[in-house]
Amino acid sequence: MTFDRYVLRSYLYVFTMCFVSTFGLMVVIDLLDNVDDFLTATRGLGPVVLLGKIVEHYAYQSIFFVARAGAVILVLSAMVVLILLQRSKELHPLLAAGVPMYRILWPIVAGSALLNVLLIVNQELLVPKYAHKVHEARGATTASAHIVESIYDHSTRITIDADSLFPAERALQNAQFVLPAPDLVDDLTILKAKRAKFCPATGNHPDGWLLTSVAPPLASVALTMKGESIVRPVGERGDAFVATPVRPDQLYRRASSYSFLSTREILGRIRSPAYGPVSVSNMVVELHSRLTQPFINLVAVLLAIPIMVRKESRGLVLDAGVCGLALGLLFGLAQGALYLSRAEIMPAELAAWLPVIVGGTMSAWLSWMIRT
Repeated sequence: MTFDRYVLRSYLYVFTMCFVSTFGLMVVIDLLDNVDDFLTATRGLGPVVLLGKIVEHYAYQSIFFVARAGAVILVLSAMVVLILLQRSKELHPLLAAGVPMYRILWPIVAGSALLNVLLIVNQELLVPKYAHKVHEARGATTASAHIVESIYDHSTRITIDADSLFPAERALQNAQFVLPAPDLVDDLTILKAKRAKFCPATGNHPDGWLLTSVAPPLASVALTMKGESIVRPVGERGDAFVATPVRPDQLYRRASSYSFLSTREILGRIRSPAYGPVSVSNMVVELHSRLTQPFINLVAVLLAIPIMVRKESRGLVLDAGVCGLALGLLFGLAQGALYLSRAEIMPAELAAWLPVIVGGTMSAWLSWMIRT
């Protein structure tokens, strides 16, 4: 048990150091290129505010860095621990005592499973909560505006557009909602509003947008019966509520926005009739990829163990090179399969599970090579 704790502690320590070094290198490179943005945003506020903005920005960026690079660092840390254990000759006494190699190294697999849980928590809880921070301007003291990509709601046939979007506030500036005829209105109508704020569903209240200072006034719009259930007047100031499941993240960087959603949100959007077949197909691929990623990480660790501690080793450098090549091919297969799935050449289910099947087969086939 003492050696198990030692190996587990070493693995977690190496993972922490790998994360700090790689993320620190990214911070240094990014800060050297963009320090002027921080200086401009905090001009006249002093060095303390400047330092605070830098720390705040990269603290949020660390969440997304873990989501992107966590799997690679997890496997790389396992390789480093295996190298250190062999260089220090700590495996020989236990092997001489008759302890199987997989029993000696099981804390690495357990540590990988523990880190997988932390990566899942980060992806499901932290990334969706702070997704708007990923595109925030460096050092900004106010909410950043983004160019809007107009979207068509397939369930209500409403087209949504605006001059700019503020993700942190979930609001649109100079919004335009095109109501189709004859489904919602007798004649094609464009509702314009100085500001539109997204309101998530609560109880019997559906998802939708609250439009402020609507023009033309809603009282002058000839709504159909279906239109009255979707477009509703609010208060006495000429505001309106438009019920639609289209959320703010769908209005900018739409091609990658679903990667910042939780699995529950992805499932809800797949079932929603508001999104087109291309968006649904991409979200299905993302869903299967997310479900299989923890298994790919564990399979990669199990594949690295027999290669790094194999019989008749010709040296740690050569073993590390062969292991890196094998893991590169495994992760390359995963990315290539996902690309073929997005291109609708391969089914999403096969693309997601193919690396697990191939990697698991290879790790089982190479198990005979492990040192005893």
